[in-house]
Order: sequence, then C-alpha cells, then structure tokens
Amino acid sequence: MNLGSSVGRGLARVLTAAVVLLTSITGVGVGAANAAPSAEGNSSAVAVVDAAGVQRTLRNPDVVSALGDADQAVFVDSSTMATYGCRSLCEGKNPQTFRVFYDDCIDCFYKCADDAITPKLSDGYVYTVSNPVGSVSLRYSPRCRTAWARTTGSDEAFKVVSRYAGGSVRKTIETNSPDVWTLMVDDAGYEAQACFWPNGPYTGWTCTRWY
Repeated sequence: MNLGSSVGRGLARVLTAAVVLLTSITGVGVGAANAAPSAEGNSSAVAVVDAAGVQRTLRNPDVVSALGDADQAVFVDSSTMATYGCRSLCEGKNPQTFRVFYDDCIDCFYKCADDAITPKLSDGYVYTVSNPVGSVSLRYSPRCRTAWARTTGSDEAFKVVSRYAGGSVRKTIETNSPDVWTLMVDDAGYEAQACFWPNGPYTGWTCTRWY
C-alpha cells in the first residue's frame, strides 16, 4: 500500500532513526537483535531494545529458543508494532507461521496472517482475480504492514510483486503449487500485487491491481 504522503515519509525517517539507535546499542539491527546475548553473557537470555531505546532482557526459555532462529521469529515491542508494524523484518517470512514476539512470554506473539484481509476498494473492486482454471488474491496485514499472494486453485505458479511508488519493481516472491501462499513483502510505502500463471489452456500472468 503506497502512503505517498509527508506523514508516511516522516514515519519512515523515524523508523530509520530507530534502527540506527538499535544498531548503536546492540551492534545489530532490529531484525538480528533477537540473536544478541544478554549483558551478563547469559546464552539463555537475549537483549533487545524497545521503541524508546530502552534495553530489555528476555529470559523466558521458550521465547529465547524461538528467537534463536531468525526465520521463525523476531521481537518487536508492542509500541513499535502498533506504530510501524514489522515491515522489512517480516519480508521473506511465512505469514502463517512466522512469530512476532512483543513481550517475554511464549504466547505473546502475532502472526501476520492473524489480521490479514483481502483489500476491497470503495468502487467495489476486490483484490482477487480468477479464470476457469485458477485464481489468486492479494493478502494484506494492517498490523504487520506486509502483503503476500494466496491461491485456492492448482495454479502452476503464483507470485507477489512489490514496487516503488515510481513504478519500478523492488522485489518479487514467486512459488508454485502445492503451496497456497507466498512469503511476505514489506508493503509500507510501497505497492503490491498478486499474480498467477495457471495450468491448462490459459497462459501468461493474470494479476490484481496494485495496492
């Protein structure tokens, strides 16, 4: 979804500053902060930094274990999540399984699929396209501010495409059946669309509008 406003650009600058702050404190960016040991050097705890720049130590063993795999989980405090989402931290991750922890308890996490919608415009357009042998929908998480493609058919291939406001493509994530959804792309300040290439007599990509 393209914000395209000075407010959106201002938020992006604030988030960039937050990442710089995190880098200066922990030596890594937000996405990798889950791998940082605690100040005590305790491998059973991880040091993270919240949106206010306050360093915290997570000690729940299940949370620490989950954050040990950057492909499975990340920590984003609730204030940052509410304001910015997980955005690039969730790009390339599975919307159904990737966990975004916001506190130090094993059930304190979101999955981007939890609040996902298929967008619908005021003119009635729904971000789903189909033909007799295939279909695809663009899925969007307002909380995570990410997007992905989901199919309910046996499409030969389907993909989510992310582009800059100026129109140039920044990232494409493609997959094939029997998968039914792609991994996520950051959709904060960008535009996304979903496409499918069906089996059978139909050829070529069929795509939703840009969102």
